[in-house]
Amino acid sequence: MKIVDFDKLSVLNLHYCQYTLDYFLDCMQELGIKNVELLGGHQGLWLDPNEYQDPEPVRKKLQEHGLKCPVFTPQNCRFGYQFGVKEPELREKTFGFFANAIRLGAALGADKMEANSGWGYWDEAEEDGVKRAAEMHQRLCEVAEENGVTIVAETLRPQESRIGYSLQQMKQLFDLVDHPRFKVMIDLTAMSVSGETIQQWFDVFGKENIVHAHFQDCDPYGHYIWGEGKRNLRKDLEDMVKNGYEGYFTQELTAPAYYLDPFRYDKRNVQNLRMYME
Repeated sequence: MKIVDFDKLSVLNLHYCQYTLDYFLDCMQELGIKNVELLGGHQGLWLDPNEYQDPEPVRKKLQEHGLKCPVFTPQNCRFGYQFGVKEPELREKTFGFFANAIRLGAALGADKMEANSGWGYWDEAEEDGVKRAAEMHQRLCEVAEENGVTIVAETLRPQESRIGYSLQQMKQLFDLVDHPRFKVMIDLTAMSVSGETIQQWFDVFGKENIVHAHFQDCDPYGHYIWGEGKRNLRKDLEDMVKNGYEGYFTQELTAPAYYLDPFRYDKRNVQNLRMYME
């Protein structure tokens, strides 16, 4: 039963971090995948606050494999660079890092950069971190505008951040940023941990502001291939489609076993997804 076109499937290369970029691209080509979400900061995609690598060789490899990179994901879950950072010097370096990520992503053909809410310190007022994150995203939106890119932000889990760890908090951040180049995305894991539903997200943001998704199974934690968690794949796809979602369904997979043999698990995952995608 086809619910979504297979060409809307995308794979993030996070679980291929022990392998070369060439290997990842070969695997995606063999699986018939047409879109990849590339992780910037390692595995052949180097950037820092001052510069970034020549994108042309990577762009050529994508073309040779029949792949597109509609979304670029700079590393944003480490303390080095995060959107709610407090210290002035680190704020400028963080801005430089993500500004270069926007530029590198655009050079690879991406019209979206994946982001999150960032996080503040646990021993400061919550609103202080929210304010810093909003200001950072506002600055980055200006760079995004110049490069034809939209920033798409996901929520984090309560254990990860005091900023944007729920639907309502993300709405607060969204309203503060208040820029046409700032949109949101659904991450099924973060959403599940917070006890939220796909419908609630569309009720709050509307289809025009939900433009991307990390669409993996979970329990409610974890980032699993479909069939290893407890979510209902058919219902989740139907809920996205009935609300008019038009973006990609990226597989963000992080279980430890996947890092050892990612292609093995991708084959299983794609087999399950094909039941409702062709």
